[in-house]
Amino acid sequence: MRKLGMIMLMIGTSIISFYFLYIKVMNNNEKKAVENYIIDTSEVIEKEDINVEINNKEDVNKTIGKKIEYKAVLEIPSINLKKGVVDSTKNFNSINYAISVDKHSSYPDKYGNFILYAHSGTSRISFFRDLVKVNINDEVYVYYNGVKYKYSIIDKYDIKKSGKAKVLGSNNNNYITLITCNQSKKGYQIVLTGILKDKSSY
Repeated sequence: MRKLGMIMLMIGTSIISFYFLYIKVMNNNEKKAVENYIIDTSEVIEKEDINVEINNKEDVNKTIGKKIEYKAVLEIPSINLKKGVVDSTKNFNSINYAISVDKHSSYPDKYGNFILYAHSGTSRISFFRDLVKVNINDEVYVYYNGVKYKYSIIDKYDIKKSGKAKVLGSNNNNYITLITCNQSKKGYQIVLTGILKDKSSY
């Protein structure tokens, strides 16, 4: 009986060790992918005569099992967040892998609203778990195609979780909107809106 207990203990310890090793490897892979995106896109020089428009309808599904292809990187220094951003398509439920770009979004190089959402909670993919801690006037950065876009949070509010959210739209301003479930207020989502303040090459 004692021998069986020791075997069970060793199996349990092995499983727990494997789980934490898996989490560490996944986090390291994500961090490396973010760094690679920033390095790769820093070589893109924005010029007046070059059209750098990206095809937002690309099928990202083919990257599952290999790697996630980031479209941009989101950084929120106040909550120590720096993660990759991917498009969501009908064949790829991106929220289960990374921070997702809403299909109604305008990317930062165009006027409009860059709308992002991600899980909150305690799982490994809960990238917006600390979004509730972000305050008005906090800075948010987006790295996209060789340009670092610097936003300032101007609004923070809750909405009922209905699958719909009214957000700012504009033909002469650049906004960012961040959305996730509010874990302390069941049935609600928290919404943060920021406005573009500056941009620079990286």
